[in-house]
Amino acid sequence: MKSTRLLALAAACLALSTAHAQTAEAAAHSSMYAEIGYAAPEFKTSDGIDSMKASPSLVSGVFGYQLHPNFAVEGFLGLGAGKDGLKFNGLSVPVNVKLGTLYGVFARPSVAVSESVDLFARIGWMSTELKASGPGGSYADRNSSLAYGVGANFNLSKTS
Repeated sequence: MKSTRLLALAAACLALSTAHAQTAEAAAHSSMYAEIGYAAPEFKTSDGIDSMKASPSLVSGVFGYQLHPNFAVEGFLGLGAGKDGLKFNGLSVPVNVKLGTLYGVFARPSVAVSESVDLFARIGWMSTELKASGPGGSYADRNSSLAYGVGANFNLSKTS
């Protein structure tokens, strides 16, 4: 986890170090963009010898505005798309876990490493809702915190 934080920080520093003053040419490259995705994030927790794990599915959308060739701001919206059975100490139990609504805002520094590949980092704030239901009832919890990640864009053409 510490290596992920260091990688995100390094990518942000690299992207920001290549940034230059906003010019008319840079402003001409400003644009809006959107991404859609499907994921099954893994939730794991352990307390001493006990552990729990589940991977419910999620449909997400990212909406961004490129302020500079090396910097964008983004909004994130995710909706739970499916549930997963909970595993307690590696054994399935009769509890289903589902994501509710997720939302967040991010700063996104980036750097082009070639004509078709960009490396980026996201850092911001996210609110996540997790729901669990089983024979004993249901439970929902919302948590907000710092969120971050790193990634790469592979452009198939100049417009996609």
